[in-house]
Amino acid sequence: MDNNLLEELKKQIGRECRKIILTATDYTIETDRTALTQSKVMGIPFFPASMADEYPRTEEGIPLVMFAQINFAEVPPMKGLPTSGLMQVYLNPFDWNDENDRIIFFDEEQLKEEPIDVYEEILRECIEDAEYYMPAQHVHTMEFEEGFSYSAADDRDYARQLSKIGEEYSPEIAREYATALSAEFGSRIGGYCDFTQYDPRRRKFFQLLQIDSEEGINFYDCGVMHVFIAPRDLKDGNFENAFVYTDFY
Repeated sequence: MDNNLLEELKKQIGRECRKIILTATDYTIETDRTALTQSKVMGIPFFPASMADEYPRTEEGIPLVMFAQINFAEVPPMKGLPTSGLMQVYLNPFDWNDENDRIIFFDEEQLKEEPIDVYEEILRECIEDAEYYMPAQHVHTMEFEEGFSYSAADDRDYARQLSKIGEEYSPEIAREYATALSAEFGSRIGGYCDFTQYDPRRRKFFQLLQIDSEEGINFYDCGVMHVFIAPRDLKDGNFENAFVYTDFY
């Protein structure tokens, strides 16, 4: 494909995103020394002491474990995203792919509150249980880069964009584009979504988070975790209906 045409198609198809660079540390939950409000995978989360009774649990009372948190003040500004506040993803440490996941968001004012010692006061007993298991054991720090997503694996919206190229140019041009820019995978906020099997969405959702399997983070074999939110809820700052979807081979 001609490079000029390729660049023009990338401008048409590209979706803005914030790429996430994950760096493994030697810390575990027990030894975490990262900041409570820092963007990270695993580790000790920030949780206000005044809300200790509201700490997320399963119906059986098992405390969930924070798998990832994003401090939006650390993310380069992007249209539609909060510019501050902390989003957290909680999973069941004894069956992390069940439907007990929770998405919690703390705003700037809440982040000024006194935090509870989550490990000592809530998690110590369950982490010491032999059945405890999470997709990552060590803390991974996060850095963010501005960028665009130009391709995807099985994203319905990406497939629609390829169809438009096929109609405007030709099916052959659409195929050449898809071949020239194969699925990116990786971890990001926004952009297209990569799936190992299929896109489960039947209506439009914004991708708040994609975390790909990499060294030290494993969603079974080659899995990818997503956090989705309805655009209206994102605009209103309502994270209650945001949800986790993980697919894998």
